[in-house]
Amino acid sequence: MSEELNVTNEPNEQSSLMPGFKNTCIRIGAMMIVVFAVRCLCSLLLSLTAPLYNDWSGFPKTLLEVMAAVIFLNVIPITAGIFILKFDIKSKKRELYAKPRYFGRSFGVFPAGYGLAIACSLITRLIGMLFPEGTAISDSFKGAQDALSAHDTASAALRVLHTVILAPIFEEFWFRGMVLHTLKPYGNGFAIFVSSLLFGLTHANLGQFLFTTAIGIVLGYVAVQTESIIPTMIMHAMFNSIGTITSLLLMNHDIQEYILLLNVGKVPTETPPAVTVFLTWMTAVLLFALVGFIMAIVKLVHIKRYRVPKVQTELSAKTRWRVFLSRPTVIIMLLMAFDTMTFVFITRKLYDIVKLFY
Repeated sequence: MSEELNVTNEPNEQSSLMPGFKNTCIRIGAMMIVVFAVRCLCSLLLSLTAPLYNDWSGFPKTLLEVMAAVIFLNVIPITAGIFILKFDIKSKKRELYAKPRYFGRSFGVFPAGYGLAIACSLITRLIGMLFPEGTAISDSFKGAQDALSAHDTASAALRVLHTVILAPIFEEFWFRGMVLHTLKPYGNGFAIFVSSLLFGLTHANLGQFLFTTAIGIVLGYVAVQTESIIPTMIMHAMFNSIGTITSLLLMNHDIQEYILLLNVGKVPTETPPAVTVFLTWMTAVLLFALVGFIMAIVKLVHIKRYRVPKVQTELSAKTRWRVFLSRPTVIIMLLMAFDTMTFVFITRKLYDIVKLFY
């Protein structure tokens, strides 16, 4: 009983966990500084070398963009994170990719997660409408440009490979693996929310921030409950697949014309087969999102049934967040994230400086 009372008491700054926790927070912030620095470098290199590949089209240009995304947005940051966090892959690999508990039941969370994410996306759009059109913040709320803009089959297939397969593998190891497991000793809930926050920030635009953060919370919850990132990789691929299929359909000429006519207030006289498929798909997605949102509300109302196992720690939630958000590296990371999402001031200034030497 005395041990339980000690756990609930407000900790002092000399808590046995405090030094290690502070160090971990500093390392997390340092990793994210590298993330945004590398993203800035990638944008700078692409801008400087644009005259060399601006005339490219089709598969070669798509291949360059996908390779740049994989190298600069995944491989380099993850490699840096492994060293900065001192993450022992060999000892953790079996734990991360263990046979999942409750494998089948874990996918019951997917509809609720998708409905919650879509609700966050709608909220984001409403917030974005509050800012003047054409400003940096307003543009960031529009989200990333559609990656599946290629009009040839090979390019589209490469985009699908990156979005549906490579991204889930890299990002799940990174956030639900490396970051989540590094923070788990300080509380499952804290680990889930911080890893989700970082997951949202790395998408680097306000339009996707709430959407991806919500998805991150769901995936983090599944990772903790199943004690494996195998289900989260599959669910991540499923989340991305919905948007990818929609993007592929929007590449169809008949569908584009149909939407264009609707936008100018004209009622199309014909409904081509592709349009029928598109309308059926979108209706199914919207119904799925609505049902999922209702499921999410039910789960939130009965949250006690779905809470993740608590980790005994003398650090209260308030203390953990205060320490995390007050670390110098975390503060710098948040400032860099905001700049990357909005004004891109750092990248533009670096570009101006480099151009002086040309």
